[in-house]
Amino acid sequence: MDQWGMNTMSKKVSMLALAAAFTIGIGACGGGGGSSSSSSSGTVAGVALDGPVTSGNIIVYNADGTTCSGAATSTNSSANFSLSIPSTCTLPVSLELSGGTDIVHSNLSSTYPQPNMRSIIANTSQTVANISPFSTLIFYSLVKGNGNNLTAAGLTTSNTASNIATSASSVLQSFGFGADLKTDGTSDNSFNPITGILGSTNLATFTNASEALSETIRRVAKAAGGVTLSNVAMIFQYLGQDLSDGTMDGNMGSSTITSGISGFSMANIRAYAQSNALFVLNEMFSTTGLTITDQSGNQKSALNAIKTATSTVNSGATVSFDSVKPGTNVASQWSNAKTTALALLGLSSLSDLGISSDLTTSTAISSRGALTVNSTQANNVADQSKVSTYSGNVQNANNAFVGTSSFNVNLSSITLTDYPNNTATTLTPSTPSISSSVMTVSLPTSSSVSASNLGMLNSTSAGTASATPPVLNFTLKNTPAGTGTAGVTMTLLDGSNSTRDSGERYISATFNLPWSSNGTTLTLTDASSASVSYYSATSTSPTSASLSQSALGSLMVTSSGSSQSATSSTLKLKIAQLFNTAATSGNSNLATAMTSGTPAGSYYYSVSFSGISLAATDSSSNTSAFSSVQGTFTVK
Repeated sequence: MDQWGMNTMSKKVSMLALAAAFTIGIGACGGGGGSSSSSSSGTVAGVALDGPVTSGNIIVYNADGTTCSGAATSTNSSANFSLSIPSTCTLPVSLELSGGTDIVHSNLSSTYPQPNMRSIIANTSQTVANISPFSTLIFYSLVKGNGNNLTAAGLTTSNTASNIATSASSVLQSFGFGADLKTDGTSDNSFNPITGILGSTNLATFTNASEALSETIRRVAKAAGGVTLSNVAMIFQYLGQDLSDGTMDGNMGSSTITSGISGFSMANIRAYAQSNALFVLNEMFSTTGLTITDQSGNQKSALNAIKTATSTVNSGATVSFDSVKPGTNVASQWSNAKTTALALLGLSSLSDLGISSDLTTSTAISSRGALTVNSTQANNVADQSKVSTYSGNVQNANNAFVGTSSFNVNLSSITLTDYPNNTATTLTPSTPSISSSVMTVSLPTSSSVSASNLGMLNSTSAGTASATPPVLNFTLKNTPAGTGTAGVTMTLLDGSNSTRDSGERYISATFNLPWSSNGTTLTLTDASSASVSYYSATSTSPTSASLSQSALGSLMVTSSGSSQSATSSTLKLKIAQLFNTAATSGNSNLATAMTSGTPAGSYYYSVSFSGISLAATDSSSNTSAFSSVQGTFTVK
C-alpha cells in the first residue's frame, strides 16, 4: 500500500482529470443518481409513428419489467394516445407498441416488417411519451440488454429523464435524418424524440425522418440476408445498445455486442448502417423523396404516402418539404455516412457513388433537384450477395466511421511534461493501448512525476510558489462539429491496481462537462459541480461529498485558461490543479480524509465517459473507440 496526501490525491484526481479531460477533448452525457423507483399516477399523451400507427396496442411495464396490468391503451385514428398511469405502476415505466396500421405503409399496398416499438416515461413530471423508431433506439440504449427491466439498467425516477435527453442527443447525432427539423427549414436543437411536441410544423418532417431511420435498417436487413421481422428487430436492438455509451464502436461500454444474425457481424451492421444511411439521406433531401423497401426487397417511392398520412392524422400539418434544409446533425451524419460508404465500397469520391454534391445547411430540398445517384452503388450496400465481396473493407469502413465521427487522438503522440525545478521535462508513457473500449496510459517504472514539484504546488503558498503543474499532451487527429454534455467519472486510489485494499485512500468524482465544437475549435466549459465518493485510509464504507464549480475550474484546461480551446493539434491537460481543491473550497472533511505528509507513492486512476464519442489511432493506422482511460504512475 502507498500512502498519499491531499496533494497526491488531488494530483491523482487531476491525472484522472487530465485523462478525462483529454478523452472529453476527443468526443454528451447525462445521468444523475438518486432515488429509487416510485409509484405514482398521472396521464401521458403521445404520438405513435413509423408512419403514423392507428389502432396500435400499448402495453406498460413497471420499472422491474413486470406488466402493469392497470395501464394499457391503443392509438386512435390520428395515431395519438392518452395513457393513464395508475398508482399501482412503478415508475419509471416503459411502453411497448404492437399491432395497428401504419398509414404510410398501407398507402403503398405492401408489407413492411415493423417490430414492436418502445418508449419510456421517467417520472410524474413527464407528460409526453412519443413512440417511434427514435424512441426505440433510445430505449435500447438505456436498458442495455436488460429487456424491459429499467431497474436492472440503473434507471430511476431521479436519473431517467436526464438519461433520455442524453441518449436522444446521441441518437440524433448518429441517425437523426432531420428529426429535429421543421418543414419551414428551421431546426430545433433542443428537440427530444420522446418528450417533444409533434404538431403542424414538424409532424411531416419527423414522420419522414422516422421512415428514413426504419428504411436504413431495412436495407441493412436486406444485406444481412432478408428484410424479415427478426432481422429488423435485432438490428434496432444492436444499434441502440451500441449507442448506449455514445460511441458507435460495436461495444456497449466495455462489453462487446455479439450479433445474432448468422454471417453478419456487428462490424457488418455498423458499416452497412452508415453506408445505407448515405443513400437514404440523399433521397430524403432531393425533390424525388424517400423510397422504402418492403418485405420482398422491392422499393417504392414513399413521398406522397408520407404526405397523405401526415394530412390524415393532422389536417393542419404542413406537408411540403421544399423549404427543409439539412441541419447540423444531418450534415454531420451525412459526412460520417459518406466516409463509411466510400471505405466500404473501396471508392474515393462522392461522384464515384453517383451523388452530385454534398448536403449543405444552406441548400433546401427544392434547390437540390431530382435524385442523382448511382443505383448500382446504392444496391451494392443493400445486397446480401455483396457482403462477402466487401468483407475485407468492413473494418476499414468502421475505422473510417469511428475516426471521423469521434474526437480522435494519436496514440503514439501522448506525452507527459513535468516541471521539476521549473524545467520542462518530457516523460513518455509505456505504449498506450485500447482493449474492450478501455485505453490504458501508464508511466513506466523508469519514469516518475516530481514529488518536490507537486509538494510546492500543494503548499499553502501555491499561488506564489515557483512551480508549474505537469501537463499531459494529446495530439488531436479529428475534431467533429457538435455540442453536448459529457458525463465524466474519475477515480483515483492508492496502489498500482483498481482494487481498494484496507488502508488505501480512494476518491471518485462524477460531473457533467458541457462541450461544443465547430469542427475546428473544441471548447470545454467548467463543470458546475461534482458528486464525490471517498474513503480515508481508515474507512470501511464510503462517504459522500460535493465539489463546487470553483473547485473544479482548473481540472481540465489548456495553457490558455480554464475554458479550453483546442484550435490546433495539441490538447494540453494540467495534472496537479486539484491537489488543494477540497481544502481551498471549504470541504474540510474531504481535505482531512485525503491529507498525507508526502505525495510520493504509486497511484491508479481511471476516467470513464458517457455521451461523447472518443477514438484513437495507433501507429499502424488502426482506429478504435474507447469510453474510458486508465493507468498507473509513480511520484518520487
